[in-house]
Amino acid sequence: MQKTLVPEALEVADDLGTPEARSDTRGESARPWWQPTLWFLLVAGLVLVILSAVVPLVLGVGPVDRTSPVRVFFDVAGERNLPTWWNTGLLLMAGALSVAVGLLRRPARLDGRGGWAAWGGLGALLALMSLDEFAGIHERLDGLWRRLVGDNPLPAFEWLMLGVPVAGAVVVFLWLCARVLPASSMALYVVGIVVFFLGALGAEAVVVAAGVPLDSWAYVASYHVEELLEFTGSALLVVAPLAAVRLAPGVETRVLELTWHAGRRRGREPDRSASAMR
Repeated sequence: MQKTLVPEALEVADDLGTPEARSDTRGESARPWWQPTLWFLLVAGLVLVILSAVVPLVLGVGPVDRTSPVRVFFDVAGERNLPTWWNTGLLLMAGALSVAVGLLRRPARLDGRGGWAAWGGLGALLALMSLDEFAGIHERLDGLWRRLVGDNPLPAFEWLMLGVPVAGAVVVFLWLCARVLPASSMALYVVGIVVFFLGALGAEAVVVAAGVPLDSWAYVASYHVEELLEFTGSALLVVAPLAAVRLAPGVETRVLELTWHAGRRRGREPDRSASAMR
C-alpha cells in the first residue's frame, strides 16, 4: 500500500547522497525554502531586544528601575512578558515541528529504525525547554544545590552550579538524537542549542567572572546580548526540522511516494509527474 503526497505537498529529504537524490535537486534553487522563515524569526528577535534596550532610555529610568509597567512588559530580563512569550513560543514551536516532521518521515523509515525516537526525543526536550523558559525552573536550581551540597560559592546567578552540567546533558542528548537525522537538520539543531546556551549560560558566567555590578548599565547590556543569543538559538531550532523537508512547488513538479511496507528501509519510489498521478 502506498501513500502519495499531493503536488503542493512536502517532499521528504533523506540526505543519503545518492546520485538520484542529487539529480532530483540539480535544477532547484540553492536557497533553502525555510530561509525566509529563519530571517523573519531572527529579525523579530532583534527588534524585541532593541525595544527592550530603548524603552528605559526613552523613559529616562535607571538600569534597575522597573517601576514602569511599559519597561516591565518589554524588558528581556523580565518574566511573563512579551520577550518571554516569544522565546517560549519559539521553543514550543520547534518541539511541535520536530514531532510533526518525525511523523511525516516515520512510515518510510527515512531515518532508520531509531528515527522516530530521535524526532520524538527532540520534541520532548524542546517542550521541556519551553516550559523552563516560561516557569523559570532553572532559577530554582540554587535551592536544590543548597539542599544537596550546602553554601553556593558563586556571588550571583548561583543556579549556574547545577545549570552548567544540566545544560551539558541537554546538549549531549540533543546530539545523540540529531546525529541520525539529515545532515542539514543535525547541523541546525546542534548550532541552535550551542548558541542558545552561549546566551543562557555564557553571558551570565562572564558577568560573574568579571564581577560586573548588577545595578550597572554594563549588566543591562550583557543581558541584552544574552537574550539575543537565546532568540537566535531558538530560531535555529525552529527551522531545524524544516530542513528535513523539501517543498515541491509548481504543477509540473515531481512528487514523492512513500511506501508503508515495513520491509523497505527507504521510502522513495520512482518519481512521476504530477499529472500522471491524478
